[in-house]
Amino acid sequence: MSCPGLATPSSPSSIPCSLIDKVPYVLSWARYSFFTFLYPIGVSGELLTLYSVLPHAVATGMYSFPLPNKLNVSFNFPAFLMIYMLGYLPTLPQLYKHMLRQRRKVLAPTPDEKKEA
Repeated sequence: MSCPGLATPSSPSSIPCSLIDKVPYVLSWARYSFFTFLYPIGVSGELLTLYSVLPHAVATGMYSFPLPNKLNVSFNFPAFLMIYMLGYLPTLPQLYKHMLRQRRKVLAPTPDEKKEA
């Protein structure tokens, strides 16, 4: 049986299959295996993009609201970007380990499959 949405091995392509309770093993394997290199590449790209924006944000004061103003609140966008980037340090390993556990859980054979082998 063919399933629509097999063109890309990502989560959205498995949605049509999951609606009919038939997700091909290849699609599940691709979804839970390709993240091992795609996730770090995506995070690196995001961090490099944020890092490249920092000089422009500092020079222009983009999205920053210094005091005094009507609301009596200040916001420093470059500082927010730096804190956001530093936030990846503790969260990236946790999220990556979580995905590895999910991969093990989804791709590991069930006890019934082990008996048949």
